[in-house]
Amino acid sequence: MRTSLTVFLCQLLIAASAPARGDDPGEILSRLQKKYDTVRDASIEFSRTVQFAALRTEQSSAGKFYMKRGNRYRIEGDEQTIVTDGTTVWTYTRATGQVMIDAYREDTRALTPDNLFVNVPKQYRAALVDDPQEKGTSVDVLKLLPADEHAPVKWMKVWVDTRDWLMHRVQIEDPAENLTTYRLNAIRLNLDLPDSLFRFTPPAGADVIDLR
Repeated sequence: MRTSLTVFLCQLLIAASAPARGDDPGEILSRLQKKYDTVRDASIEFSRTVQFAALRTEQSSAGKFYMKRGNRYRIEGDEQTIVTDGTTVWTYTRATGQVMIDAYREDTRALTPDNLFVNVPKQYRAALVDDPQEKGTSVDVLKLLPADEHAPVKWMKVWVDTRDWLMHRVQIEDPAENLTTYRLNAIRLNLDLPDSLFRFTPPAGADVIDLR
């Protein structure tokens, strides 16, 4: 779940000052980093579809994501709520009533919003690609390929609407060839979210497992 969390988080703030068509991919990444530098916090609604290659099955879910600089995140999904204040991580599974508590561990390779744009120009190769479904629209598609063979993704694509310079879709293929697609809606930036949003109190009666 931790790997899934970090891969997901990295995508959510590739929000735009995006390219005009024909721009150099390296310049696009530079603009994305500059845009991220202006983001203090964010609230985003998302839907998620995973196509499992080996099982040939598909799974869908939806939820809401909050972030604040300083490695603070909150994901409220259909089945789980995952919260971190940059020091502690809480994972609450509704079906079991279980709360897992662990220490937050910094990983320079993890695809988190706080470190993605520092490393991505060095760790990824970027290219603009065509999407026939977006032909004639205001959407540009950027494909990122990791230079590190041990990266948690095989490749990822982001769809950026040049009308509002916001990413509205992300697609990720992992090393097992599972394909995950996120659609992002109601993106709101710089809301001055309270720090209390990034802490979690286990509900009464929850089975708490502390791994710290």
